[in-house]
Amino acid sequence: MKKLYLILIVLVGTTLLAAERGLTVNEIPVSDEVTTVSTPVPAFFNNESKANKSKLEFPKSWDTLQELNFNYRLPAKQQVGMQFMNLTHNVQPFGYPYSLSETAFQAINKSPEWLQAELSSVLAQLEPEKQLLWSNLILSTQDPYVDEIAFCIAYSSPQYLNSTFALPELFTENATAIYSLATELPYVEIIDTGNSATGGNYYSTTRYFKKNTNGEMQQVTVPQEIYYWYIVHPKLTDEIAAYINPTVIENNSNHNNNIAAPPTGKFWRTYLYNLQEGDYPVLSDTLVQCQTLFNRDGTGNDAIRTIQWWINQQMSFTSNNERPHQPVRIITKHFGRCGEYADLTAAVARLALIPCTSIISISTDHTWNEFWDENWVAWEPVNGYIDDPLVYENGWGKVFGSVIEIRSDGLFTPVTDRYSEGLCHITIQVVDSNQRPVDGARVVLAILDGSNVFDCDQYTNNNGIVTFTVGENRNYRGRTETTFGYFPEVVGTYTQLVENSVAGENYQFIFTVPAVMPEPSLEELPPPEDPVQDFQFAISFNSDGYYITGYSLWDDIYSLGSRPYHYKLVETPAEANFMVLDIDNLLFWQLDCLGSGYSHLGPVTEANGTFSIPLGSDWYAIMDNSYQHRNAVKINASLLFQHNGTFVQDEIAPALLNKLSSYPNPFNTVTYLSFESTKDCLAEINIYNLKGQMVRSWKELSLKQGTCNLSWDGKDNKGLSVPAGVYIWKVQSGTQTLSRKMLFLK
Repeated sequence: MKKLYLILIVLVGTTLLAAERGLTVNEIPVSDEVTTVSTPVPAFFNNESKANKSKLEFPKSWDTLQELNFNYRLPAKQQVGMQFMNLTHNVQPFGYPYSLSETAFQAINKSPEWLQAELSSVLAQLEPEKQLLWSNLILSTQDPYVDEIAFCIAYSSPQYLNSTFALPELFTENATAIYSLATELPYVEIIDTGNSATGGNYYSTTRYFKKNTNGEMQQVTVPQEIYYWYIVHPKLTDEIAAYINPTVIENNSNHNNNIAAPPTGKFWRTYLYNLQEGDYPVLSDTLVQCQTLFNRDGTGNDAIRTIQWWINQQMSFTSNNERPHQPVRIITKHFGRCGEYADLTAAVARLALIPCTSIISISTDHTWNEFWDENWVAWEPVNGYIDDPLVYENGWGKVFGSVIEIRSDGLFTPVTDRYSEGLCHITIQVVDSNQRPVDGARVVLAILDGSNVFDCDQYTNNNGIVTFTVGENRNYRGRTETTFGYFPEVVGTYTQLVENSVAGENYQFIFTVPAVMPEPSLEELPPPEDPVQDFQFAISFNSDGYYITGYSLWDDIYSLGSRPYHYKLVETPAEANFMVLDIDNLLFWQLDCLGSGYSHLGPVTEANGTFSIPLGSDWYAIMDNSYQHRNAVKINASLLFQHNGTFVQDEIAPALLNKLSSYPNPFNTVTYLSFESTKDCLAEINIYNLKGQMVRSWKELSLKQGTCNLSWDGKDNKGLSVPAGVYIWKVQSGTQTLSRKMLFLK
């Protein structure tokens, strides 16, 4: 039995909230519960148990020829599954992760199970040579570093991993330095639970010493998620994780001009620790004397106060025209403002194996840090503040809107409740003109302060809802942006929400985008007759979560021309479709979410069962995420291809047709249709519009073995020019049919 392991993710189903049609701002319920609408299960599905099943059991007469196991983050409008090839009576993986090589599968299987969905999703988006590069890095890595390196790959953007900036040796240096530093620093140790040899959900974290308020020594274990995101990840906020030439002035427009390969380029985790420059103190000399991470009784000789002293010895609070993002360059300048101080503090803390993150209030133009000591603690070395979160509001007189924590991938998490005493909440639901909730819509909150000042953005969950926790005595404005429309409709404009916000109030609004989300429509057909029933698909899948999907607001990798996504996992069962389609209806579905198929089940959160495969055509058994606007679904599934009796591969004839392509595509005058024939044969070629109407045909073409070419000038069988749009061309010989899409422009 051949096994292929893929990795997948699914989006949660949404609920509709009643609201007046066309309403743009209105009260809504605050509840964020997910309501699942039950869907009748076809009789050919076995739905005896709702329990998640890792294995399916079938009569012994059925032999499993191929098994695909999915643990994957499935983006909106994407599919994944199996393609049954009628001519060979064989199957192959189909859909979004199809580009994963065997090397990639091996790397994924070596990594911790809790990482595999994200890792496979990232690897599938890489160029082939880059996928091989990063997969080989995991395969060549020895324990105890495998999980750290796999995490950094899984949670780096494809744009970064595909670039020349990303080097495997940086990921290796990053991981090995963590373990090396743990042997030198008295206050912390690394705990490894399992390894790649044992497999499963193995992981690592740190454990440190501290003093409580009574001066008693305690030992604290860092939560797994905090260890990986806020110690291990090589990226801090918006900088590119790279080797940096410290002597080169950093270009403010792209922040990538001083990236340089070793030995000229330096990585902050090792460079800062051992830096010896003039009379400045050496960080390693000071940290090795620390016995505790943090002393809550106020005594010294802890790592937090030592780092704070060291930074203030190194830095002066001033600025010039250069505003570097890279800690290696910041320390070379020895001066900066709050942004430089925050970046340097985060780097120094993380190399000292202290969880640390950056905090920002955009509308009040200030940034600082937090470190983790059983909870997140406010920290600002530039002014000497430790665990004094209200100093900005009560001491500086700041009137906060949103206060935001920035994760390494650019995800914003509001933390206003830690820094303001006068809080209120603004809940916004985004719907389309049919009142259908819009998931993954960007909602922007601004403060009216002479003009609209950006305050925060968030992306809607599968119910179309976001909630902002904000400060009092502010005037708030809002807008939403989706792929199919905006509210308000004019780009850059806002609608009024709250005047002089009042502490304790909960404000609720609906934003109606004056357009309709694409609504999939699948006509369910009866299964084609197949009296033999030699082959069958067996499916078992469930979703235990979905990902709120958005774009990073700041990331220096933008210099390459694209914005990376960030993902926020919501551990609520999400919904996906399962269906069986032929090639034509699959293409219709992918283009317009319209088509016909059989064995449709969905949207559902889980299902298991079997159904026979009709012969005479290629078929696609797919899990689909077309009902969402942007959010991704987390899918766990097993898809089996089975045969009733002994299967003899040698008896199957080779494929007649291969390698369909059209060039140019799109085209505006003529396109050339090309494919290969493995022997002399007769064929038929037809071109269809999206309504399924045949517009051009060539009957009983006599093909010679080799490459076959045909031109189409955009005219129908009557010689009339067809309308611009998407067309499907299909070539058929005997029982084999292959199809491709092309776009006709005028």
